[in-house]
Amino acid sequence: AKILENNGANSAVYTELKQRYKTQLAELKQKVEATGAKFVVTIITPEVGPSISDLTRYGHPYIKATCSELGIEVYDLSPAIAAQTPEAITQVPKDGHWSKKGAEFLAAQLEPIIGKHAAHKATTTYKAEERPETFGDLAPGTDEVLDGGKDMPYRVVANAQGLRMNADVTFPKTKQHILFLGGSQIYSPFLDNDFIATALLQKKFPNTVIMNAGMISGCTDDFLSLWDEKAKYSEPDVVIVQTNGTDITDLFFTNRNHLARSHKPYHPSNTEDAYFRERYRR
Repeated sequence: AKILENNGANSAVYTELKQRYKTQLAELKQKVEATGAKFVVTIITPEVGPSISDLTRYGHPYIKATCSELGIEVYDLSPAIAAQTPEAITQVPKDGHWSKKGAEFLAAQLEPIIGKHAAHKATTTYKAEERPETFGDLAPGTDEVLDGGKDMPYRVVANAQGLRMNADVTFPKTKQHILFLGGSQIYSPFLDNDFIATALLQKKFPNTVIMNAGMISGCTDDFLSLWDEKAKYSEPDVVIVQTNGTDITDLFFTNRNHLARSHKPYHPSNTEDAYFRERYRR
């Protein structure tokens, strides 16, 4: 957020991060569409309306413009979210993630998107020996109660393929596969599996397999590496990416070194290094 202080929306470092975001989103689109799958972007965050942040204020217009330029179908759910009462759809003041009602609301917003592409089929399949053990990053067969250090216990169940869903994904496919890639707004901490949006969507679409590969603090860099390593082998027909303005600044090198799922070292560009030294190493 500090990157956006003092007219930071026009700063060299934010401009570079926006370009990095655009490049990664374009690459992810190309790779998904190469399999014949439909690629859809959704802008989802509760940081709108009275809770709007600069990450949202500056990030969302850029994301929509980028999607338009790249020919990506995009849905900005911000206006619908802003029209809701935060205390009803999130767990404030304890936490800003979805409440049960919020997950129901989110599922209702996503339902027509899924319905629109109900007939879409990808063209790529994989042999059993090609598939990795997991498609998501959760430990296979996880069934545990977490609280995120907030005394807000919730049950996390992962299937045999490391996705946050109760049933395993089976092959050869007999149903349409829809893969959700996203951060915590898709993963949905502080809700049991049965109450998260993707589980509710699974009930609405019994002839579709709804796969949740959401991850805490995930951004485009993580979605790309997950797709390349294993998510593509789930043979999705539709890939729905959840993103928001936070994903742009999450690409700053220090954030990547702390949170990237790849765990590889990220070295600063010249622009990032100059910004970092000016702000933190005077």
